[in-house]
Formats: sequence, C-alpha cells, structure tokens
Amino acid sequence: MIQPSETVVHLTICRDEIELAVGSGVFYKRNGKSYIVTAWHNVAGRHTDTLQSLSSTLAVPNKVIASFSHQIFQGEFKGSVNRSITLSLEENGQKTYYVHPQGWPKVDVVTIPIDLDKQYLSEGSLLDGEKINIPTILKNNSTMGLSTDIIHVQDIEFQYNGIQDYSDYLYASEDIFIIGYPKGITDQTGQPIWKRATVATSPHLGWEKQEQFLVDCASKQGMSGAPAFFYNLKGHINLGHTNVITSSPITIFHGIYVGRIGGTSEFEAQIGRIWKRKVIDEIIDNAQFDFLSDELILPDSEILEIIQKQWPDEKEKYAESILKENSMLSKVLLYTVMKEINGRADYQDVEKQIIQFAKNLNFGTENKTRIG
Repeated sequence: MIQPSETVVHLTICRDEIELAVGSGVFYKRNGKSYIVTAWHNVAGRHTDTLQSLSSTLAVPNKVIASFSHQIFQGEFKGSVNRSITLSLEENGQKTYYVHPQGWPKVDVVTIPIDLDKQYLSEGSLLDGEKINIPTILKNNSTMGLSTDIIHVQDIEFQYNGIQDYSDYLYASEDIFIIGYPKGITDQTGQPIWKRATVATSPHLGWEKQEQFLVDCASKQGMSGAPAFFYNLKGHINLGHTNVITSSPITIFHGIYVGRIGGTSEFEAQIGRIWKRKVIDEIIDNAQFDFLSDELILPDSEILEIIQKQWPDEKEKYAESILKENSMLSKVLLYTVMKEINGRADYQDVEKQIIQFAKNLNFGTENKTRIG
C-alpha cells in the first residue's frame, strides 16, 4: 500500500557546499510534466513579506539537494530506496523555478520543474568514505532489468465523480496531516514525519482574501513546503451531503504548508498557513520564472517614483491627511504601491517612504504659509 508520505521530498537548501536550511516539498504533476512543489522562501532564502535574508550569513541559496523515496521494480519485486539528487536554482542567467504571477501579497509557493528522463547526479560514497556522484534517472522503464519511478500526488489521490477541487468539502474543525521534516528529523530510510493539524478557518472562504486557510498545528522549522493531506485509513470521507466509503485508504491533497504566522515563539499560538492546491496549477500554467536575487529588490529611487505617480492630485491635502493620528490612508496607498512594484521591497520600508514623502510635502506647505 503506497502512502502519501511516498510523495514527500526532503530538501537541503544550500549555497554551494554550505547548508543553509532544511525544508520539505512534494512531487506533483500537471499536463504530463513533473515538479517539486515547495515554499518560495525556502528557495529564495528571504522572508515572504519583508524580503529580509533568512540566513544569518545573508547567503542566497543556489541549489537544493532533494531526497525522496525512489520506487524500484523488477519482475514481481516492488520496493523503494532513499535517493538524493542535486537541483540547481539558477541556470543560464535565470532562476529554474516558477513563481505565482501575483507579486503582492506574495504567494509563498514555487514549482521546480524536473525531467523524469534526465540524468541527475546522486551523491554516494565508496567504502573508504570517498564521495562520488552517481548518475540517476528518475523514471526508467526496463523490460529486462530494474525499473524506477517516483510517486506524484496524483498517483495516489482519491477520485470521485470528477471532483477536481476538494477544498469546498473541507471544513473548519476537521483534521488533516502535514507530512514533512520538522527540524530536519528523519532516519536512514528518509521517511518524513506526520503532523496532525486541525483546520482553523474555512478553506472555501479563504484567508485575507487569498487562496489559503489556517491550521492549528504544533509545527516546527523544516516543515515549510510540506504537503497537507486529508487521509483516512479506513476509506471514509464526507463530501457535503454524501458519505463515501471505500475498501482502501482515501488520500486528498489540499495544499502547501508554508509556516506559522504571528511570531516564532514556542509559546505563541501555533497557527500555520496553507496555500490551496489551485495556486500550484496557476503557477505551472503561467510558467513565470522568479527574479534573479540581485534584481529582486527595487532601489529606493524607483519606489519613490511610483509613490509619486500613485499620489492623488491634491498632494498637500493628501499628505496632511496621511499624517493625521490613526489615519489609515498610508496603509491604503501602501497596498497600491506594493501591487504596482510586484512586491519587490520590504513593505515596512515602503510605508516609511510614504510617510517621509508626506512629511516633505507638508513641510513645504508650512514654509509657503510662513512666507506668505
């Protein structure tokens, strides 16, 4: 029996040979092509909202080592081995992964295209400990010898009456499982850890007007990018007014877990964010590469130009309104500017620029009044 954990990928995020972090991912396919799906901040090495570096060394990842369950078949024999391949995050002057076209608020999900027929390098070692690179093909069909393959989400997912999106049948208070690598924990088999999570907000309503929902889960670092599954070993599921009972376990993939919100303290509310699976399809269909690391953040001068363009005609009056106590106008303008720049700046810095621009306008008005 193949379980959803067979689709999960352990990600070691690196800058050259330096390990920066550990994350999680999952194998996914669409239109006959394969991908590893994970969190944007894993591969970008930056905070999703502020774009601040996540590494204390300020290093930007340029490769990931993906470890996974590699299925092997020979005659009647079926099994799996833990395998690792190296994936570059930048080739020929561009990133190798796709991002969502919505730049702000940023969708914290990426898809890394993989070629099942390509020869990847898998790290191994000799008996004396010397490390070597072993060529590995993910899918190899052989009529005589050993065949290999990987398991995608779609290979194990429950199908019922043509339903494509099960999120409308997932309700607050239900349990799902987030399967990943908290604190990088695993053993020689490479198996991931199952974390039970309770759906904390209504998936079909979304959260913050985005295609995401919240869960209550004791998650840890290393789980970012992990898949969120509904899984029932007994084969039971409720689909609205229909109760379905099957003779085999039911697996439904609901999305990608990207981390907790509201702080990092172990004593704070353990509320996590899950982006729904539909954003994965949107990312793949749009096929938009991410910005290069040195092009991602816009210079202040360009941001100021956009602030000026977005500023209403009655400049001084608007500036005066922004500077009033408890005014929310700066937040409104901030959202507009962040959408215009495609999220390519720390929103806190942009808001400071808006306030400073308002002060400069207000100061000029006061000077004119004194002179007059």
